[in-house]
Amino acid sequence: MPESRRQPPLPPDENPWRAAGLVTALGAELAVCVGLGWWLGAVIDRDNGTDYWYLIGLVAGLVAGIGSAIALIRKFAGERRK
Repeated sequence: MPESRRQPPLPPDENPWRAAGLVTALGAELAVCVGLGWWLGAVIDRDNGTDYWYLIGLVAGLVAGIGSAIALIRKFAGERRK
């Protein structure tokens, strides 16, 4: 019976599942931050009778999401450098 040939495991920086996980985490994190900022702004608008806080919340959520995404990418890139 011939021996089965197994391929050696991929190095961590070439693993496609790891890259897919990073992209998924980035998208989810950005969506949650933007959605939460919009929701908080809409709640403030509803309570105060205004109509502009949802935009402020949306922009603040976008800024927070981008900052969080940058931190996640730095952490991911730092693990690969070791």
